[in-house]
Amino acid sequence: MSFIGNIAAAQGAKTIGKYNEAVAYQEAAYARKKAAIKEKVYNTIERPRFVDQQKQQFSNFFVDALRTGAEYREGTTPFLVGVKNVQNQLFDLAMSDYNNEVLVNDQINQSLLLQAKGQGERLKGDLTARTEYMKAAGSLLTMGYNSQQAGQLVIS
Repeated sequence: MSFIGNIAAAQGAKTIGKYNEAVAYQEAAYARKKAAIKEKVYNTIERPRFVDQQKQQFSNFFVDALRTGAEYREGTTPFLVGVKNVQNQLFDLAMSDYNNEVLVNDQINQSLLLQAKGQGERLKGDLTARTEYMKAAGSLLTMGYNSQQAGQLVIS
């Protein structure tokens, strides 16, 4: 009669595997949604605000350079310092874009890992169920063999 317990265990393993897969898939979908939101917030709010700050900083530098009375034309020190400031700002913007892209990709990768984990849980449940079905079949065959040998029904 242990075959009944094996069949019940198999059904339980499959159900648990499906449930764990569904939970992991929901976590993965949530992580993908967070990545999409992060990217949208960066592109619509953070990046434009950062660019505006850089423009303001350069404007302040330019006004301060003109206040000194020095000429601001190509080849002069104020001009070269201005070029260096713009170069630094472009580098900072590129780094900010890169960091955002890495963060978004990391969140997407985390979602893929969660999804794969869910698939693994489903596989684990299916394999456990298969094992339990085989145990049940073995139990039935043993019971049948013992019954045939005894000449009567033997339930063990």
